[in-house]
Amino acid sequence: MIVFRYRLYIIYFLIFFYPFYLRADTTDFVTNGFDLAEQQYALLYKAHKDLTKYPRSGDPSGKTTFTDIRDWTGGFWPGCLWYVFEYTGDDQWRDAALKWTNSLRQNQFNTHHHDIGFVMNCSYGNAYRLTGDTAFKSILIQSAKSLLTRFNAKVGAIKSWDTFSSWDGKHTYELPVIIDNMMNLELLFLASRLSGDSVYRNAAIRHAETTLKNQYRSDYSSYHVVTYDPKTGAVLSRETAQGFSDNSAWARGQAWGLYGFVVMYRETKDPKFLQAALKMADFYARHPRLPVDGVPLWDFDVDQAGFVPNWDYRKEDFSTVPRDASAAAVTASALLELVEYMEPGQQQDYLDLAEKILRSLGSPKYASEVGGNGLFILKHSVGSIPHKGEIDVPLVYADYYYLEALTRWNKRRHRLAQLMKEWQDMNRQKEQALKDFQQQKFGLFIHWGLYAIPAGIWNGQRIEDLGSPSVAEWIQLVAKIPRSTYAKLANQFSPQSFDADNIVKMAKDAGMKYLVVTSKHHDGFALYGSKVSSFNSIQATPFKRDIIQELYDACLRHKLDFGVYYSQNIDWRDGSDAQYKVTKAQHDLAHTKTDAFGANLWDPSKNSFASYLNEKAIPQVKEILTRFKQLKYIWFDMPGLMTAEQSFRFYKTVYDCNPHVIVSERIGNGMGDYAIPGDNRIPDPSEHFNQPWEAIGTFNHSWGYKSYDHDWKNVDELRYWLLEIVSKGGNYMLNIGPDAQGNVPAPVKKNLAILGKWLRLNGEAIYGTSPWTTAHEGPTAIRITDTEQREREGFKASFTASDFWFTQKNDFVYAMALVVPKGGIVNVKSLNQSKAKVKSVEILGFGQVDFQQDDHGLQLKLPKKIENNSLGYALKIKLG
Repeated sequence: MIVFRYRLYIIYFLIFFYPFYLRADTTDFVTNGFDLAEQQYALLYKAHKDLTKYPRSGDPSGKTTFTDIRDWTGGFWPGCLWYVFEYTGDDQWRDAALKWTNSLRQNQFNTHHHDIGFVMNCSYGNAYRLTGDTAFKSILIQSAKSLLTRFNAKVGAIKSWDTFSSWDGKHTYELPVIIDNMMNLELLFLASRLSGDSVYRNAAIRHAETTLKNQYRSDYSSYHVVTYDPKTGAVLSRETAQGFSDNSAWARGQAWGLYGFVVMYRETKDPKFLQAALKMADFYARHPRLPVDGVPLWDFDVDQAGFVPNWDYRKEDFSTVPRDASAAAVTASALLELVEYMEPGQQQDYLDLAEKILRSLGSPKYASEVGGNGLFILKHSVGSIPHKGEIDVPLVYADYYYLEALTRWNKRRHRLAQLMKEWQDMNRQKEQALKDFQQQKFGLFIHWGLYAIPAGIWNGQRIEDLGSPSVAEWIQLVAKIPRSTYAKLANQFSPQSFDADNIVKMAKDAGMKYLVVTSKHHDGFALYGSKVSSFNSIQATPFKRDIIQELYDACLRHKLDFGVYYSQNIDWRDGSDAQYKVTKAQHDLAHTKTDAFGANLWDPSKNSFASYLNEKAIPQVKEILTRFKQLKYIWFDMPGLMTAEQSFRFYKTVYDCNPHVIVSERIGNGMGDYAIPGDNRIPDPSEHFNQPWEAIGTFNHSWGYKSYDHDWKNVDELRYWLLEIVSKGGNYMLNIGPDAQGNVPAPVKKNLAILGKWLRLNGEAIYGTSPWTTAHEGPTAIRITDTEQREREGFKASFTASDFWFTQKNDFVYAMALVVPKGGIVNVKSLNQSKAKVKSVEILGFGQVDFQQDDHGLQLKLPKKIENNSLGYALKIKLG
């Protein structure tokens, strides 16, 4: 447990996640783009029936130009048709896409160029994705086999062209690799999934690693061509074929690389590929020569000092520097996938750029008029200016990636909106469970685990001297204890004094209505017999007992509601670095800090955070909910760097197992059923909650047992917390931390027993109540903000006979006082006759009393037998 301010993740969500689909409607450019595609392609499909000639471009006069099956662009035309089908759902487009896709079947055996990935993945890959037809699997696998024939193990890369001749005519190379080749790796990953053979995946990773090592400059701009010695793997040259100069940043090359490394991260989850993709995106987005509409010049460095072309370039041939809509389209599509791997708070710059590009491409400047432009969608692309080919014309692959980007934008908008709609629908089903929770008012929190053994001391040093936070359950992080060392504590865990019935009965006698216990805290140790992880109280300790099961059974016997705490994001044993490294790579590019609080950076597990979620956290949550069928609450904690999708996944897991279980706010990203104002914090009167809430607090200054912390809350302080919280409409969950033997400290048991006696007399004013128009009157004002403040300042309060806390239920208002006035004369100012009409007054446990009411308040005299009551009294006031 740590200090955690209320609404932090609500605010985080509203600022960074919700605005994406609360902003102005973005369907216009998606709709317009696909409308234009349907009109243009209907004309092109009707006019062109020859399945051996594939639409590639348009000539300067606006006439469609075609290529044959040997060309690298053949798969884009059926790919465009697949995207139109996906958007419209119209079978005529599916039939057209299938016809043109099947015309490429023979290309599965093509070993003559590296672009078999472009050809077959854009056609057959989309066909398989959208139809599920398993007949396409063998074709895709064979296509990958053909591509793999060009892989050179010595170089660690796929050969692009058969040979490459420098523009100066001095060199001819046998193994050129161009940046475009990154786009063909997606086919290899697909083939690995379809075949189960890792050879394709491994080759793709080798190629990407070689490319990252040799083809990128320090600013993450790329060389177009790197040539290798096929026998030694040595780099022979770094040149260009289609860019302005060897050292320039050819715009479409930048886009190919960005897209390719986004795919690499998608398929491997290797942070180095995400970091590379982010830096490539940053190079594009922040480039000083990127035009304001987001559509780049054909080369970022054209006509710039220090960039000298070695081909026949004449500046006077161009009235303006040509733009390249194809590079913009590829970039927009890549960015829209890249943001899927970023925190919501870091996505917006790239989302804005992608939107800007798509709006620009959909504008009259770049979008065709119906019937023109060779019957393609986009104008103003560039094939290869050095080769004097396809300059300022439409290109089929510009259309393809434009439609892909529009599809991704549309899916993202709908998916995020649907995600929150699903959450709201599930949340609404918990209305009765949340009402029941609000009636409980008082509960017991239990933090217990291996950390009770060191009890706040490691190697003779107190946790405060080692660092922060100074709460005992964080000893592993603060002392930077290696995982293997910490795990040995399990050998010492044998709490022979633990008695679940005694603890539950103590809670019940204290007036508590529910109990929540740590099933797994940040150290990854489970207090139940988990089949998911052997690091638990049965398998890893000599105790060999299921603590959660025993507490659960005791709660059922004593009729206390039962819940568990589960640390979903932080797991120092198995949770890697809580995805810190990946998130930091994103933040660094945005020039923002990354909060590593709670992450295991001293000895992280070698698995990925994703595998932790898939193989431990989600399965354990399912396991808990399946085993403990009458569980009422699950108390997630410390969402940290979790994404909205990850929080939603936990929420839905809980809902699918038991739709009546309510979830704490700390699931993250605004997806909790009830709010938590903070650790050891009472919300200010100005704070208002739009959902049920629960304040949590410690008995001393630590959640887990700390052997030397004896600053226990006394009964007056406990009653103050309870009254202050309940009068504001919240629940109070008070924590205990048993010691290593399972004992509850004597002062805790003593003070809870006294508090229970008070509640047996006055509980009617607490349970099932709601806030009245006034929460408190009187001179005593105490502000409790966090654990540190309470530890630093102590609890300083001098309650007076004029301090009252109010609740209401049905037709009654309750006024509770901690101090009995001398002489027994009571005046409740908030109940003056101008505010409410009082019909009767009862002192709980003592019966009705006479009263009078005027403009100054409600006055009465307490019976003599109350005057010496050190625990105060409560008035039950019937209003007329």
